[in-house]
Amino acid sequence: MDFSAKMLRDDALKGKVIVVTGGGSGLGKAMTKYFLELGANVAITSRDI
Repeated sequence: MDFSAKMLRDDALKGKVIVVTGGGSGLGKAMTKYFLELGANVAITSRDI
């Protein structure tokens, strides 16, 4: 299996706004990076600066 292949095309989220809570590290940070690659506008919130 090829685990490095993307699940969605690069512009799949173009023009969408996504709010990620807990985006400072871990899963939130990884998802935020992927959403940006897919063309989304992302707002990140976190308890830590």
